[in-house]
Amino acid sequence: MKRHLKPAVLVIFSVFFGFNLLHTHAKDDFSEIVLVDGKVQSRVELDQGWSQEIRQLFWFTSQGSRIIPYNWFAWLEQADNNSLFRNVEHMEMLRYLPMNSSKLNPAGLPIGFALDTDHSTGRKWVGLTCAACHTNQIDYQGTRMLIEGAPTLANFVKFFDDLVNALNKTNDNPQKFTRFAKNVLGNQYSETTANKLHQELDQIAAKLAQRRMVNQLPPDYPEDFTSYARLDAFGNIQNAASAFALHDLTNRNAPTAPVSYPFLWGTHQSDVVQWNGSAPNTPIIGPLIRNMGEVVGVFGDLEISEAPIWKKLLGIKVEYSAHVDIHNLGKLELWVKHLRAPSWSDGNIKLPVIDQAKANIGERIYMERCLDCHKIIPSNKQADPYKAKMIPLSKVGTDSAMAINADYHMAKSLLLEGVKSNILIGDKFTATEPSIELAVNGVTGLVLKDLTKAIKAGIITDGGLLAEIDDRLLEPSLKKILAGIKSKNDILEKYLEARKDLRKRLHAKLSELTKGSSSSISPEPNLDELKYKARPLNGIWATAPYLHNGSVPNLWELMKKPEERVTQFWVGSRELDPVHVGFEINQGLSQFNVHKVGTKTIIPGNSNLGHDYGTDLSDDEKWSLIEYLKTL
Repeated sequence: MKRHLKPAVLVIFSVFFGFNLLHTHAKDDFSEIVLVDGKVQSRVELDQGWSQEIRQLFWFTSQGSRIIPYNWFAWLEQADNNSLFRNVEHMEMLRYLPMNSSKLNPAGLPIGFALDTDHSTGRKWVGLTCAACHTNQIDYQGTRMLIEGAPTLANFVKFFDDLVNALNKTNDNPQKFTRFAKNVLGNQYSETTANKLHQELDQIAAKLAQRRMVNQLPPDYPEDFTSYARLDAFGNIQNAASAFALHDLTNRNAPTAPVSYPFLWGTHQSDVVQWNGSAPNTPIIGPLIRNMGEVVGVFGDLEISEAPIWKKLLGIKVEYSAHVDIHNLGKLELWVKHLRAPSWSDGNIKLPVIDQAKANIGERIYMERCLDCHKIIPSNKQADPYKAKMIPLSKVGTDSAMAINADYHMAKSLLLEGVKSNILIGDKFTATEPSIELAVNGVTGLVLKDLTKAIKAGIITDGGLLAEIDDRLLEPSLKKILAGIKSKNDILEKYLEARKDLRKRLHAKLSELTKGSSSSISPEPNLDELKYKARPLNGIWATAPYLHNGSVPNLWELMKKPEERVTQFWVGSRELDPVHVGFEINQGLSQFNVHKVGTKTIIPGNSNLGHDYGTDLSDDEKWSLIEYLKTL
């Protein structure tokens, strides 16, 4: 029986020193190193505060994501030819960053594709980690620059589509399956083991087919709506909780608000995270909940199930499980804490020299016109915490889809009905709730399930240690924190306090929404309450395309009056345009369209309007401001 599969959720990574070893056949342990399939081009690394060791650890440290078994990914062929799926040219076309094989990256996978071990079975899986979505390559006149923490240009939807198509074709084509099975099973290959492998392949292919179905777009959206350089991560996370964790595939919302992947430098220092500022960075617990939510969205397999009778007698209604690696999330957050913005004038690269006279004029303009929203963070102050500026949508005027979907997507609470929103504290869930709150509840359940491990991960982040973490160093701090906690409620109170405005807004909104519907949106979202975050612009030159939804290709277009901005441009090019500051828009891999084809109707989620600040400047003033932005 054939299955026709498609896309779902997010990311990818890679490593250096190439090992030129012949491959050996392995079982699920996959401890050997195999040659990368193709030639990996060299890249220049910028000075961003990381050592080579930290770079590689960030690229390939698992956060608990599991897509398919690791050796399957190593030997899986593409659907329409006999080349390996992990082939360098194929991954480069998807705009992931191919890397050579190494101890941390034994199958020569791209940056952000990490090996995760199931410690109960010993089985190895491939999954995504932060680096897949937050590492990029920018090219300029033959120089390939690797930018840590920059938004990827990758097309996750096409990656996932290609992956499930490859699994389907391998499942259906006897010759393709035989080649796959002989590579995966090695000297254990037999008719019996091959049949068993075929059965498991069928099961995993069906599971991924469900994921595609749950996250598919409405039929009136263009096929390449999500495309390169953006993804609706919130939509995927919501569905991971409401549809998969709660075991009702109809309890979904279409992920119709793809956004650019945010850059990572400054993430740990901000008081709130996400484009809509919905994730507070409260000490210890805030970054952990944020990162666990991300893993839930990228194959962390959150499960919310009915508790056994004996636990119900103790007042525990549901249980939570996932294979999120809490300890590694602490380390990943620590490394991000030490990441710094890339510099246009980095000595390792040769970009056009900044016109300092123009930049000086631009600086004065910035102080007068931009500073109120986008504060200046000097290079030697990037480690300092800052309070983000939140701008109402009614004022900034940019596309509202992300903010609306994040707050107004609803889902049935099912097993969670009657459970407190933060399990131990907060309002009890009614029959229908904001979908994002169901996801936050699931992540909170995982934290409380192993609170000691969660606090230890938070200590890692706050400790600032860049070496390998020694658990013995954490014990004194852990004991001190645990001694000061009167109850588990205490650890959540600061986090809940930081989210109280959001929760209050969502709770008030419930009375306006149709109860019992699995997907309902308030007819008139309040654009004064919904807000987007205005961040410091350090390294902004390396983060095109612009606005939160990637609807403006470069800084020059952003300085134009909104109605004059380009409404169609190519995306996927890595070539830097140093004048307009963005990527080349006359070449690429797919086209971004603001309007529905042949009309002037804006596609919801693709508006390039709003943010008209500075658009009344003269052209000379605009060019001077852009020159100054290169210096940040």
